[in-house]
Amino acid sequence: MNCQVSTDKKHGLIVNSEAVSQNNDLNQLSGQVKQCTETLGKPPAEVVSDAGYFSLKDIEKVPEDVKVIMPGRRQAQKENKKTELEPFGKEEFSYDKEKDVYICPEGKILEKKGFAFGSEEKVSYKAVGKECRECKHFGKCTTCKDGRRVVRMVKQEELKERLEEIYHEEESQKLYKLRKEKVELQFGHMKRNLGAGQFLLRGREGVNAELSILSTCFNMARMITIIGVPMLIAKFNSM
Repeated sequence: MNCQVSTDKKHGLIVNSEAVSQNNDLNQLSGQVKQCTETLGKPPAEVVSDAGYFSLKDIEKVPEDVKVIMPGRRQAQKENKKTELEPFGKEEFSYDKEKDVYICPEGKILEKKGFAFGSEEKVSYKAVGKECRECKHFGKCTTCKDGRRVVRMVKQEELKERLEEIYHEEESQKLYKLRKEKVELQFGHMKRNLGAGQFLLRGREGVNAELSILSTCFNMARMITIIGVPMLIAKFNSM
């Protein structure tokens, strides 16, 4: 089971928690946003997550008015100095939207050549074969004598580029740093303070019941810290 927990920015209270059968975070973002929206009665203004959630198909399901702050896998690799990057990956080729061409790291142009793999959602761009063969990086960037090719996903590439721009904004970087500082707080409290190193029940329904109780316990502890016991009792009595 993989436990998904969404918290608010200000106090770190758990807004939604859910156990899913998938063993990673891929394709989990839109579902969390939907459930948080149901809990709050309105969509969140911003959603911040790590690269483990990066799935363009899933992010497309998030409402457009929700600002998604998330590094792409390439951006995450750049931040992780232990990870060796592919020197001539597609991300190193810049796209000129006005001219509808790609530009390689050496400044050579890759022109549009039509649809790729018979799909109208994928467009192929190719460099001039002679320029690639004469390039000092021939053999590393590409071994194709006809020239390097890249494929652009028509809709998803625009979303990917927009996500990259949002992620690099100054305010986005502040929020992402804040997330990294607080992301383990909830799980640490459950495991250490509540002694929930493992779930006692089996099956998704049982695990979700336990997770719901643990999330409620965490939120109560946080509210006591935030507003104090007398104020918390007064708020409960007024409900």
